Amino acid sequence: MADNSSKLWLQKTQNDQAINRALQAIEQSGRALPCRVVQVDGSIVTVAFEVDASPWTLPQVTIPKAESQWIRVPTQVGDLGLTIPSDVHVGGVSGLGGGVPKMARDGTLSALLFVPCAAKSFPGVNTNAAYIAGPEGAVIQTQDGTSKIVVNESGITLTFGSISVVLDSSGIHQHGAVTGDSTATYDGEGTFAGGHTVSQHDHNVVGVQPGSATITSQKPTG
Repeated sequence: MADNSSKLWLQKTQNDQAINRALQAIEQSGRALPCRVVQVDGSIVTVAFEVDASPWTLPQVTIPKAESQWIRVPTQVGDLGLTIPSDVHVGGVSGLGGGVPKMARDGTLSALLFVPCAAKSFPGVNTNAAYIAGPEGAVIQTQDGTSKIVVNESGITLTFGSISVVLDSSGIHQHGAVTGDSTATYDGEGTFAGGHTVSQHDHNVVGVQPGSATITSQKPTG
């Protein structure tokens, strides 16, 4: 079988040379370039550069987002941002490559991080308040997830171990025991099981006797 790789050595050489020139162009510009997210894999994104690098075509690169494991941004395909360069490659800490980096400036794209960039097209929000939103809501939780607050279009769910409280369009749903302290008060009319309300319901009373006798009240009658 013919060895096509040996016949296409010129094309391969030209392609490698074009990539090297593209990398050199990024190197010379500082590599802090506008980009667009084309793929998301957790905290790792693949970006395409939003810059005219003629006569070369800059390759898409897969790089980590500039975020910690404690606060994660719901990055989406199409999000715009910037690549920012580290002085050395970050593959050893991002998991995209191993080894301890040398103190020499890296000539590849392995030293880049992605950071988002604000745009005028963003929807308006209260700029005097912290704003957290995601396509499917927001989650605040402890590291092990035993205590959690989930906010989405369905409502709000608060979870504390086996106890949960759900607020949605149908009302408030509580799972677990309710304990009131000595100062707990209720201001309003509530309807309980069987249609009984707080202020309007009767009881069956048995054992009624004159004087100081004990009166035993049974369940509400209506």
